[in-house]
Amino acid sequence: MAKSRRVVAVLAVTAVAGAGVAAGVFLTRGTPGAADASSPAGPTTSAAPLGDESGFEDVSPRATASIGPDPEAGEVVATDAPDVVTATEVPVTITWFGWEPDAREVQLAGFVGGVVEDGGVCTLTLTKGGATASGAKKALADASTTSCGELSVPGDQVSPGTWQAVLSYSSAGHTGTSETVDVEVSK
Repeated sequence: MAKSRRVVAVLAVTAVAGAGVAAGVFLTRGTPGAADASSPAGPTTSAAPLGDESGFEDVSPRATASIGPDPEAGEVVATDAPDVVTATEVPVTITWFGWEPDAREVQLAGFVGGVVEDGGVCTLTLTKGGATASGAKKALADASTTSCGELSVPGDQVSPGTWQAVLSYSSAGHTGTSETVDVEVSK
C-alpha cells in the first residue's frame, strides 16, 4: 500500500513538472507551428490578399504600405509624403471595392487626401451602359485625411455584369473624383 502511494506521488510530481515545462515552452515559443516569439521578426502569418478572399480588390498603394512585420527599435520606417492641397480640387482615393454576395450590394471605401474636414459628402456612382446607381454618405475628418468610410449600393439597383464605379467628394470648399474602377456584380 505504501509503495503504491509512492508511485502515485511520483506520477503526480512528474505530471506537474511536465505541465510546467509545457507552459514554459508555450509562453516562450507560442503554439506549435508558430514562429519563435523570441525571433527578431516575430510570428509570421500568411493571409491571402484581400482580392483572393471574396472578390474584393484592394487598390490603394497606401492601404498596403503598412503591411509587414513591426519595425525593430531604431529602424527607419518608410512613410508616404502627405498630399498638399492648394486649390479646391482634392485627390480622392478608392481603397477597396467589390460585390458582397451575402449583403447583396456593391461596397466601396475610400478617402480624400490633403484635407481634413467634416461636412463634405462622398458619393459612390455606378454606371453600366445607360444605367446609373449611387449611394452617398457624410465624410468625416480623420487624422490626416477626410474619410469616406464604406459606401454601398443595394443589389436591387444593379444588374449582373461589369459596372464602372467612381468615388466623388464635395464640400463647401473642395471637390474631387477618383479614378474609375470596374466592379463585377454577380447575383
